[in-house]
Amino acid sequence: MVLAGLNILIPDSNVLISALIKKGKVFELFEWNDFNCTLNFVAPEYLSSEILNNLSEIEKRSRLSKLEFGRIFDKIESQIEFVPMSRFKGFIPEAMKISPPNDFPYIALALFLKSQDRNPRILSNDKE
Repeated sequence: MVLAGLNILIPDSNVLISALIKKGKVFELFEWNDFNCTLNFVAPEYLSSEILNNLSEIEKRSRLSKLEFGRIFDKIESQIEFVPMSRFKGFIPEAMKISPPNDFPYIALALFLKSQDRNPRILSNDKE
């Protein structure tokens, strides 16, 4: 359940994969939030399976030991609430009209959360 009052961020797959591989700014955001708990990361449920399906490639590209990679992956994944598409499927048609083709689930989730008087932000490297 998305908590009221917290800043809601919707990370897309590229941002999440980048955090796992490069340990850059997004990784630092997850590290910071692990102690401060002021951000509420929310993502479409399929993002979890997308990451898991590519986990060995992501792990290899990270150049970290299996143990260190597992620690980082667990820390990041534990902070994300994965929402089933069935909860926001009514917003998919509108999202498909206004978003790049691969990003509509993130936009649909944002529209769903906005309909509940939340103010989500999409965390993405895309300019759109």
